[in-house]
Amino acid sequence: MTRNKQIRAVLLAALMVFSVFAGSIAFSGSAAAAASNVSASVSGDTLTVSGDKASGDTNVTVFVDENGDGDFQASEPHTNNTSAGSGTTFSETIDISSLDEGQSYTAGAIAAGTPTSDGTAADDTDTFSVSDNSAPELDSAVHFVNDTSTNVVELAFSEEIDMSNVDTGDFALHQDDDEQTGAITDVTQKNPGQLLLTTDEVYTGDIEVTIGDDVTDLDGNNVDELDDDNNASVTVATVTVTDDNSVSTTSAYKGEVVALTGGSAAQDVSIESDESQDDNEGFFRDGSTGSNSEVFVFDTSDRNTERYNITIGSTMDEKVQIRDLGLNVTIDDLNVTDEDLIEGDVSARAHQRNIEIRLLDDDGDEVEEVTISATTDGQGDYEFEFNASSEDIDTGDYTVEVFDKASGVTVESDTITVTEAGEGKANFAQSVVTDQRGDVVAIPVTLSNTDQATVTIGTESQGYEANVTVEDGDEDGEVVILWDSSESESTTLADVFDVEDGDDEVLTPNDGDTDVSQPTSDLIDSGDYDLEVRTGTDDAKDADNVGTLVLEDASVDTVAMWTAPDAESFSDLDDVNEALENGNITQDSKIAFGDKAVVQIVAPGLEGSVGAQDDETPNFFSGDYNDSYRLTVNQSNPGPNRDPKIINVSNASVIADGDNDTYFVVFNTEEIEAVRDENDNGVIDNGETTDVDLEDDDAFNVEFKMIADEDVSSSGIGLVDEDTSMTTSFENIEAEHTFDMDPVNVTNADGQTVTGTTDVAPGTELTIRVKSDGDTQPRFLKTATAYVTENNTFSATFDFSEQNVGDTFTVTASGAGDVASDEEVDGNVVESVETTETPEETTETPEETTETPEPTTETPEPTTETPEPTTETTEETTTSTGTPGFGIAVALVALVAAALLAVRRD
Repeated sequence: MTRNKQIRAVLLAALMVFSVFAGSIAFSGSAAAAASNVSASVSGDTLTVSGDKASGDTNVTVFVDENGDGDFQASEPHTNNTSAGSGTTFSETIDISSLDEGQSYTAGAIAAGTPTSDGTAADDTDTFSVSDNSAPELDSAVHFVNDTSTNVVELAFSEEIDMSNVDTGDFALHQDDDEQTGAITDVTQKNPGQLLLTTDEVYTGDIEVTIGDDVTDLDGNNVDELDDDNNASVTVATVTVTDDNSVSTTSAYKGEVVALTGGSAAQDVSIESDESQDDNEGFFRDGSTGSNSEVFVFDTSDRNTERYNITIGSTMDEKVQIRDLGLNVTIDDLNVTDEDLIEGDVSARAHQRNIEIRLLDDDGDEVEEVTISATTDGQGDYEFEFNASSEDIDTGDYTVEVFDKASGVTVESDTITVTEAGEGKANFAQSVVTDQRGDVVAIPVTLSNTDQATVTIGTESQGYEANVTVEDGDEDGEVVILWDSSESESTTLADVFDVEDGDDEVLTPNDGDTDVSQPTSDLIDSGDYDLEVRTGTDDAKDADNVGTLVLEDASVDTVAMWTAPDAESFSDLDDVNEALENGNITQDSKIAFGDKAVVQIVAPGLEGSVGAQDDETPNFFSGDYNDSYRLTVNQSNPGPNRDPKIINVSNASVIADGDNDTYFVVFNTEEIEAVRDENDNGVIDNGETTDVDLEDDDAFNVEFKMIADEDVSSSGIGLVDEDTSMTTSFENIEAEHTFDMDPVNVTNADGQTVTGTTDVAPGTELTIRVKSDGDTQPRFLKTATAYVTENNTFSATFDFSEQNVGDTFTVTASGAGDVASDEEVDGNVVESVETTETPEETTETPEETTETPEPTTETPEPTTETPEPTTETTEETTTSTGTPGFGIAVALVALVAAALLAVRRD
């Protein structure tokens, strides 16, 4: 080994020994200088850090680990003591006035033989909090349904709340200024500063929460920046989107607030227009729920009605489609008086919406106590009204505001101008009202600038006097008073007075002046009676106008016989009028046995007695029947040694047209009950109880009589001074169908018509069937519907173009029920059917047949001689095939019938 190598080896060995020795010294020194059992306490702006150190340590450094890395930094609050002394404990103070209030920090200590340098790790640490002497602030308050489907009000405070003395009693929820008792069912602090108030339901409208004095931070400070009543306004979110990664679409109406939540505080949220849709607004917003909140609110008021992508956290969670609720309010009349109604309609594109309707003055302030809470109907509509008079609404300009409670959407109407009402005026629509004693008299009254009027009928000197106060409920300026003259003896107001329109009203003595001060002892006499009308409810003030009521004697004007098909059903006056218009009720004195007989009676003066003004089927045969008036249907051809039959018409149905003093008595000619007139007095009494069957050749006399007052019992109502009556008659006949040709010959072509006559009632539906017979091939069956015309004819048209000359068939007419039997004749397909020209005068025959029975018997004679129908006849009958109604001729008859019925008041 060379000398140089030896020297290097010696130096290397010495260096290794020194290194080991130095390491031993350093290890021993570190152990001796370590600080332990460190504790930190705060008093005001001073932090005291205490602990243990090894004997002989010369330096102890205490510091606030402000950046939280665990190492000492000279820039952090600290003290670096170089004269710690020889003791084993230390206690050092640090000024911490620069630290943030209300935050937690870590205090560290380092014991060393030399001053501490940056980056040196703390030997031991302790945590402390800097006191916050400021009041906690309410950062947000949101009412929504959270991610666990719980109804909550989240209160996000700026710092932790001391929950040791807090419960549900420290909070109160108000909806539209009304406290909702029991609304808050639980209160928890989910995260420091995040309070969740559980509610029993989702409340909408103007929501506030009262926060009690026991709600403080950890230093006992009450919540700051509330109003004088410790109330905080709450944002209501009626739609919730959660962090469920479902990427489904949630609908919200424009104006609603949408709650975006993932259930955790301090979550990032973004909202962006969905670019997959055309014409999107390009909206984008990044935000956060906040450090002490788990909800972000998305107000859709200023957004377009389009779709938006929602991201909560790092992934897109859902889409929100904003739709237009279409909430709208319209006002019927924008110019009203302070005596009128403010009426309008609310509509929306969704049904069953809870709304609030408010009246606002010209300053936009709500008029006190003029508010309606309502729910729209199934169509999304609601009609409302404010009574300007009863609500004491002053003159001026107003608007109506409608608030949708669920969405928060609000709309406002156009301006409504309220002016002072002019002087009220009431009048009679006609100065002279004429009717018959016993009828219900209609007295029309007009009103201007008022909705109430009082009418006086008669005077004390006229032997009858009554007052009635009415109210125009639908504000149409008219009320038709109904006074039942048959109740002139009564003081029961509900029996005496009524109104024609159900929206109007007769005011009782509590609200108006309705009374019968002088009733009659018997039915009121015919004659002229005074009428007076005045506005309001006071019958003592001067009359606005006067009129005259003319009561005429009752009478019997018409008794006529009509017939209708047995299948026709009449339940009310509309059914009768429709049948008259269609020609399904026609005048006839010969009625097919089994069809319906209709006795038409025109008798002014019956309306009150039978209750025809209220009931479409009056009590025609009860009460005074067979006393003051009488309907008898007695047989005129009883046969030798036989008592005549009497039809028990009390079993018939009666349909009234009270306005026209007309009554229709309807019964089936075969099914109605009858008895023999054993007492020969023409009426049914207790001794005549044996039922007897009616037959198809029975003939009857029909009489309707009003009985003279002197012959009416004391309990009855005499309508006339002398007997007055009208009579008519009818005969039951056996109905048959007859084809005009026997056999029926047709050609193998389209448009072949089969015609015939029948005795059943016009309007009866018949089925005409054509069926192949014999060896005819191929077999065929054809059917058509025919309606009996006013001339008692029928026709049906068939297509024989696919049949061959020589084919044979049968033709059957059926469909009249039990009224007439089916009729069948043979038929042939021939090369041609000869036609005979019908003289022009023949076209007049149907009219003569309708009016006079005699020509009807003569009309079939030329038809019998010439079986082939003329071209003109075929076209006419084809027109009516399968169609109710009977062409021009029956239209003329219907007009005549209508004229007979048009007996109306002047």
